Amino acid sequence: MIFTDPVFLFLFLPATLFAFYLALLTRGRNEALLVLFVASIIFYVPYGLSSAVLLAAALLVNFSVANALLNMEDNHRYRRTVYGVGQTYNIASLCYFKYKIVTVLFGTENATMDFAGIAIPAGISFYTFHQAAFLADAYVREKNVVEFFAGARSLAGGFWAFCRYGAFVSFFPQLIIGPISYLHEFHPQVKSSKFVGFNPMDIAVGLAFVSIGMFKKVVIADNLAPTADLVFGAAQTGAVMDPAHAWIGAFSYMAQLYFDFSGYSDMALGLARMFGLRYPLNFFSPLKATGVIDYYRRWHMTLTRVIARFLYTPLSIAGTRYSAEKGLAPITGQILSLWLPILINFQVISLWHGATWTFVAFGLMHGIWYAAEAEIRASNKYKAMRARVSPVIRMFVERVIFTLLLCLTLVMFRSETIGAAFHLYAQMFAASIEAPSAFALRNPLVMLLFAFSIVYLLPNGVELMRRYRPAIMTYENVSYGFVFLRNIWKPSWAWAAFAAVLTVSSLHFVSRQPPFLYEGF
Repeated sequence: MIFTDPVFLFLFLPATLFAFYLALLTRGRNEALLVLFVASIIFYVPYGLSSAVLLAAALLVNFSVANALLNMEDNHRYRRTVYGVGQTYNIASLCYFKYKIVTVLFGTENATMDFAGIAIPAGISFYTFHQAAFLADAYVREKNVVEFFAGARSLAGGFWAFCRYGAFVSFFPQLIIGPISYLHEFHPQVKSSKFVGFNPMDIAVGLAFVSIGMFKKVVIADNLAPTADLVFGAAQTGAVMDPAHAWIGAFSYMAQLYFDFSGYSDMALGLARMFGLRYPLNFFSPLKATGVIDYYRRWHMTLTRVIARFLYTPLSIAGTRYSAEKGLAPITGQILSLWLPILINFQVISLWHGATWTFVAFGLMHGIWYAAEAEIRASNKYKAMRARVSPVIRMFVERVIFTLLLCLTLVMFRSETIGAAFHLYAQMFAASIEAPSAFALRNPLVMLLFAFSIVYLLPNGVELMRRYRPAIMTYENVSYGFVFLRNIWKPSWAWAAFAAVLTVSSLHFVSRQPPFLYEGF
């Protein structure tokens, strides 16, 4: 079941909302969370029974390990062992069921099939990282985790604690593609007195987000997909194409990925808000970024912070300490404390998407780019240039450079093989200037201009509705859009009509039902 499915929109969602608020208003928060847990499992079952069994097993294992960590005596050795068992289960299940890295990279096995011959379990990357972060909080006995498991030692208390935990991890708006949230973001909301009630504003804000997100996905992203698929498919077969068509195909994929993920993120925020919950922001106008560092504070923000917390920061600290202890040269210390952790960080991020050589190459590209940009921005020459040059001119130039480099790296991200990526690079840079046209330019070009006009001229959904606190701010990012267009949404008949137009436009195309791109990751 996907968010744009009419069955989801007009049957599952209304029924779940009714059952949730009925339970919340007549029984209490535990019963309401049980409704969310059961509904989320029902939402997930169409992705495959074996996938649902794997999700249930992951929930039981992580819940049991967390409960043990909270109730064990302060024997660090035993607690570390139990914690290690839990995290080993998470990492091992993710690697086995999704990656099979060695066999995939060396071409001896199909990356898309698991032990039962069924597609990779949907959302396994997201709910595994979700639970891994939760276990880390349970290990240090973070106060929200302790409160969340209150009374879990008794049979009844354990049942309700598991239901709360199941709702936290498997809540359907974020189960398949995130955001990856922390318990300290979820628990204070469900224990609040405001949660036990019905607020019409939650429904209004939620519906606005759902209509905007659906339009982004169905009307924009899905109409950019044919051009991208045609060009990348041609590159895979080694076809010769006109450079203009190659560039349009590359930018079409860039915009498709942006609106597909942005659309899902908006719908996830909106759906959660309809149940009275705010989730962390996962997407904040990343194509307006002025560099790759700025980009990763705006794109898949919850994954960025999890990787930074558990991988980059520990590696950087370890490298810094080792360099200081050994008295290493500055350049060596810089490599150990910055470059190497960044390269490892981006390899993990890239392989998180899947175990292919193109993702390895993409991770290497972004790792080198990120480290090089960090060095440049820290240099005296850049600081002097920044002081001399107008901010408007500087940001324009930086954004142009960033956009071109991002487009080129996403060619590697989208291509099926490294050879296909380099073939497309050759077509883009006029290796075949007299090549035949691959498609008529008019419609793809108009669609592309329409998409990028929205990117650069309009505010994102969070900016539009910021006065109603639509999301938990993951990072504090600068809003680059026009100031007069921010915070202009409010419940009114005019905005309701606008949302209706977006929804009707989306329903015109909804019969195609292509999945969200990140469902494949």
